[in-house]
Amino acid sequence: MEVRLDPRLLTLAAALTAGGARPPSAEEHPLVTETRNRLAGATEHAAVRWLREAFARHDLLGLAMQAVQLGPPPDFDDSCPDGVPAFVEAWFAEVDRPALADALRSAWRELRIGDLLRDQAPMWEEVVRDLSHLLADAQLEPFQRLFWGRFPYEAVAVPLWNMNGAGAKGVGVANVRETYAVCLPHGASPPAQADLLALAQHEASHPVLDDIQRQHPDVAGDCAFIEMDCPPAGRFAQFYGDPTFRWVETLIRTSTCFYLEYLGRPEDAETFAESQVAAGVTAVPLFRDALRPWWEARQQGTAPGLDLALPQLPAWLRSALAH
Repeated sequence: MEVRLDPRLLTLAAALTAGGARPPSAEEHPLVTETRNRLAGATEHAAVRWLREAFARHDLLGLAMQAVQLGPPPDFDDSCPDGVPAFVEAWFAEVDRPALADALRSAWRELRIGDLLRDQAPMWEEVVRDLSHLLADAQLEPFQRLFWGRFPYEAVAVPLWNMNGAGAKGVGVANVRETYAVCLPHGASPPAQADLLALAQHEASHPVLDDIQRQHPDVAGDCAFIEMDCPPAGRFAQFYGDPTFRWVETLIRTSTCFYLEYLGRPEDAETFAESQVAAGVTAVPLFRDALRPWWEARQQGTAPGLDLALPQLPAWLRSALAH
């Protein structure tokens, strides 16, 4: 898995930091502090103000999703010659992509964000080195192809250490060629390796599962019965108000358990599963039990990927409940 600095996302993060989209934290990465200090006079810049207001409406996920459809700076071309994924047009169309491109173009040129990033180059090189070390044995793309049955993307981890994450671990975005695990800093130290691996695999799963769902649109609804036996709870139930969204998240979080096992980290897989149940994703153990026989057969080469096997999931869940 490649670790790469993405100037589109770094520009977005720098402008949001300058605009105070998130409040300063007691312990923050030096890149956050330096960015805020260098851009201290930009709070009321028109582009920064627009981005801050758009952030309040769409959060980082919406803005970053549209940002990775754009060309690189300084132009941030919004013509999207390669096309835009269907799920971006379906779920993120409220973000005005041409206006976002205009704001990023203005911020890059008028606030000299390119110069700022060049001056920060030694710190960014250290960040990339740390994350590359943590992800050196990630084996993410082979796992994704094995589990989902397809993975027509290149997976990239993008550190946004110049933005105060305010407690969030990151977001996942994609265009038609690449998926990006956009990682947010937690203080000055690199993240725990297991957390980073889980984040990268989780975020890289959304676009491929969306594609598979479009092939099998009834499966999520056919699995709705599980919420009677495993009612979602806590923050998970509050944040994901739609049953289909909860199904997507539960399936992807279950895939992360299998991913950590695949890497030879069974203890991390158990810890992750327990953390998900504690967060209200109560169906993860049931999904693991339901998928286990298929996954073992899949690893032995005697079962198809989930892109073909997904219609069997409701029956597998019923069988797991019966046992």
